[in-house]
Amino acid sequence: MKKINLFTVVFVAVISLMVFSCGNKTEKVTTPAKDTTVKKETVKEVETKNTVLEGTWISTDDAKSQLQAKANAWIELYEGEKPDTFKFAIGDTCLANANVKANPNGKYMTVFDPDGNRCFFIVNVNDAKLELSYVGRGNTLTYKKKK
Repeated sequence: MKKINLFTVVFVAVISLMVFSCGNKTEKVTTPAKDTTVKKETVKEVETKNTVLEGTWISTDDAKSQLQAKANAWIELYEGEKPDTFKFAIGDTCLANANVKANPNGKYMTVFDPDGNRCFFIVNVNDAKLELSYVGRGNTLTYKKKK
């Protein structure tokens, strides 16, 4: 009889511990928030109205490929395909790649693409020509302004 009582006591004790340890405790789990702050002194929202960047640009490598800059919208067009529209910003740093150092002598353009933000260094822009160097790839994309 002592064996059954001892077994019963141990069994009840284990069950009690399990019930009380799995009780209605709610434990708040927090995950650190991704830092999405941007240094305001180095990045400015693009204001392309009445500037040289606004307009339609045709690739010098492939005439079917065009870009349009309207306000802060970057529209990529390819003949026969649906246009892709993204927001973009210009600043002293590349918002798509934190490893790129600020360049006080030039500007970076970040295209905010849901598939992965892209960064370009603006090599040259004037009334007739736009040259963008794709950061990370190193190739330069050249466009002429559509008349």
